[in-house]
Amino acid sequence: MTRTAARTRRNLVLGAVAAFIASGLGLAPGGVAVAGQGEPEEVVIDLGTYQGGPAVPERIALGGGRLGVVARVDPEVGRRLYAYDLAVTGTPEPGPRWTDIADVWDGYPEFGPLVHALGDGRFAYTNPSGANHSVSGEGTSYDTITVGQLGTEQRMVAAEGRFFAVDEPSTGRQYVATFDDELPRVLTTRPISAVAIWGSTMWTPGSNPGWLRWYDLARRTDAPYDQATGLSCTPDELQKVGRWFYWRCDGAAKSWIWDSGVSFPQIISVPYSKSAKLGDGFVVQQDDETGALTMTDFHGGAREQPVTTTLADKAAPGAGRWSVDKYGGHVAYTDTEGRIHIKPVTVPRGDFHALDVSAPATADDLHWPWRAKVLLNRPPATRTFTVKDWRRGVLVNETSTERTAALVRAQWDARDWDPKDRVSGPYQWEMTVQPADGTGESWTPGSLRLVNGASAFRDMNADGYGEFYSMTTTGKAAVHHPRGGARSWATTGWDPRTRLVPYGSNTDNPRSNVLIRTPDGTLYRAGGGSNPIDPKEPLQLMGKGWNGFDAFVASDDFSGDGRPDLLVRQATTGYLFLYRGNARAGFDPAVKVGSGWKGWKIIGADDLTGDGIGDLLARDAGGELWRYDGTGTGSFRPRTLVFSNWGAGRTDIIAVGDITGDGVGDLLSRDANGKLLRNRGNGRGSFGSTEQIGSGWQYYRALF
Repeated sequence: MTRTAARTRRNLVLGAVAAFIASGLGLAPGGVAVAGQGEPEEVVIDLGTYQGGPAVPERIALGGGRLGVVARVDPEVGRRLYAYDLAVTGTPEPGPRWTDIADVWDGYPEFGPLVHALGDGRFAYTNPSGANHSVSGEGTSYDTITVGQLGTEQRMVAAEGRFFAVDEPSTGRQYVATFDDELPRVLTTRPISAVAIWGSTMWTPGSNPGWLRWYDLARRTDAPYDQATGLSCTPDELQKVGRWFYWRCDGAAKSWIWDSGVSFPQIISVPYSKSAKLGDGFVVQQDDETGALTMTDFHGGAREQPVTTTLADKAAPGAGRWSVDKYGGHVAYTDTEGRIHIKPVTVPRGDFHALDVSAPATADDLHWPWRAKVLLNRPPATRTFTVKDWRRGVLVNETSTERTAALVRAQWDARDWDPKDRVSGPYQWEMTVQPADGTGESWTPGSLRLVNGASAFRDMNADGYGEFYSMTTTGKAAVHHPRGGARSWATTGWDPRTRLVPYGSNTDNPRSNVLIRTPDGTLYRAGGGSNPIDPKEPLQLMGKGWNGFDAFVASDDFSGDGRPDLLVRQATTGYLFLYRGNARAGFDPAVKVGSGWKGWKIIGADDLTGDGIGDLLARDAGGELWRYDGTGTGSFRPRTLVFSNWGAGRTDIIAVGDITGDGVGDLLSRDANGKLLRNRGNGRGSFGSTEQIGSGWQYYRALF
């Protein structure tokens, strides 16, 4: 079925740029006509003049509602890459024109390479000199990226978001690379073939005709298998937008659309053309002889008859003179008089969603803010960014209308917070984005780990993971990292009877400290951080007379004032005393908070229930493990049974903090045979089953 659209036109003047508007085609996005509004109208952009004649675009590209134009235009000097942002709803009226790249190979009489709109606001092209490829940045800056052999002829054959593919005919190699620097520049090298990139995935022909293979560009991993399409030839041209693949086989002189979003039927025949560009639910093709542009609408899938419409009776020849906005936008083409037409396309599009997420797994509190970029399949209206952790809930909640084409950004700089609130460990982030066309939000979750912030519970090196100490019978003290991600230190010369108590920060330094009780009852504090503690180095005296206590446990905060506290048991009476940490980096006088604790194994704990208050674990002589929830005022609620008949044969039990990476405190223990055991915290005040994570620990005198 073919139809030709009638056109009307009215003038619109935009500063120095003249634009004309004509009627558009089709249904509104989502397949519903817009009540009370006219259909979006065609816009025609006249660049102006160049040396007494009309300024003629050499190349155009459209992506995410941003139009790029390579041209020479008075009064600027030289060839430039200009850009316009188009309205993403209604008539695609252009905003002011600006220069994206100031010098686009001005020494060359003609600019030959295709320009690719990346959808994230940038444009990319292969330089005429060979193996260098430029991508626009902010303002008039740009980056040049080299792949393959310098001086060889290359051609950029696919480019979307942060990824691109380049053919090098002289070597028969295809380089797949990234414009951004968070990954190695060249991700993979392969023989030249048809290639499609959409989001962070690349598709290429599979091992058999009619089969496809995909490659995860962000993770640099191959698919474990090829996928059959039902077609029977190896494509010479492959494109991907949304659920649709454009598949062209020159030997058969045929083109198809493969619908990957349904199980059957999947194959849609479309007119054959060597000049075709795929959109979301449609394909645009140019007739090599007449220059006519046609659009085939197949959004209804293989069960409906495709509809072909003429967009232009005659457009300027060449693939670089017309463009399809894959990111929910329209069609742009240059006519034979050098004017640029923005032809509205109102074919219903697929669901709104994220195509690619670029977000570091780690935020470094000392050095730089954490930044995330989310590329969407069409431009957004607003985005809401949140950061939260499991204890404190939502910490950041901001809404913004800022976007760059179909890209949204978010930034979290923990350095803006009070240092004590910047606790190292895991956080969750979310990006909720509303589309400009109002068709349904996109939700993108992620996680990150803050490092070099304030220490978490028993976290000595500010990586968010808990550590523990050991002492040998010969007086060697060491710190251990159960995750194995950092080196342990060890120092000698200690009296083996010395007791080490991991303690939070009660000084201006937000890193954890360690308390040291010597056999004569003197209590010291060693400085914060992961630096080794040495008996030969000066230590901060905290007091004397502490040899009457036989149990020491610390929490980030029992009393609710934000400072770590110390809980001790008097050996002779079984009384439990609380020493509140104070603003002078010391302790307030002891307060009795319990009695009858003789014979119990007292286990210090961080917040186990998610209320932000330190809790207490204790095991009685009968083997029951109990939890005492903190009130935040220095006392505890009635006990709750955690495990019955638990812990028999365990010589050491430590509430070690988070050692699994989920932010929830875990239990570490050692049995009489030297096995190191772990019970994962569940965040609800209890723990999972016992897992062995080590052996040979019987040679240590004590674990703390």
